[in-house]
Amino acid sequence: MKTMRLLIFSDTHGRREPMLELYKTYPNDGIIHLGDYIADARWMRERTNGHPVYAVRGNCDYGDTGPEEQLLQLGGVTLLLMHGHRYRVKDGYEAAFQAAAARGASVLLFGHTHRPFLEKRDGILMMNPGSLHHAAGEYGILEIDGNRAEGALLHQYE
Repeated sequence: MKTMRLLIFSDTHGRREPMLELYKTYPNDGIIHLGDYIADARWMRERTNGHPVYAVRGNCDYGDTGPEEQLLQLGGVTLLLMHGHRYRVKDGYEAAFQAAAARGASVLLFGHTHRPFLEKRDGILMMNPGSLHHAAGEYGILEIDGNRAEGALLHQYE
């Protein structure tokens, strides 16, 4: 089975061109956008000719009809996508972790804090890619190989 590589973005807040630049630079099998602004994910979808783009809305996506959470099965891995504000991730990750565990997810992807975070706990990989809107251009990469997932946090401009 081929390793699947996903680009993970959050809190782009209208900074769209860096997403497109990274999409063109790194071979990938899909894009995940974790909210703030979900319209940026739709913009990417329009420019990537049917490339898979998964997205959830965040606390700044007022009036948008996109989902607040999404449970995805990619390869042999179950991912829970959320922005994180409903779980108060700025105060800690426990509630979001418990939500992932309750849904049987082995990967939890969230944003909202604008702070990169990567940790594996009790078999669940938790990743916050940070904010692509920041000057450093924070984002993540998730690689799925069968039922294994590994993540990395990166900066576009280092």
